[in-house]
Amino acid sequence: MDFQLVSGRPDTIDHLVFTTTFTHNNIFYKAALAETISWDGRVTGTYDVLLQSDKGTQRLTLLHNGQHWMAGNEVEQIGVVQQGVVDILGDAIIGIRN
Repeated sequence: MDFQLVSGRPDTIDHLVFTTTFTHNNIFYKAALAETISWDGRVTGTYDVLLQSDKGTQRLTLLHNGQHWMAGNEVEQIGVVQQGVVDILGDAIIGIRN
């Protein structure tokens, strides 16, 4: 899986933002992921995702509860994201963090 980090200003803390592409079940995906930051500047521990394929575009939140990644239930999420796709995105986050 290829990814491209998006860097910020050199004088600030750089929260994780990246784009990536991958294929799952013969569907090609493009994704932009950003570490979620609250309005008061705190890291929330979740990631906002914009996920696009020829099946449509979805906005979702990735949550990590110990050893498992899952998609949030927010209103903006249209349809259901396959757990395999969530796992791929979670593995990308862990790989980039390491």
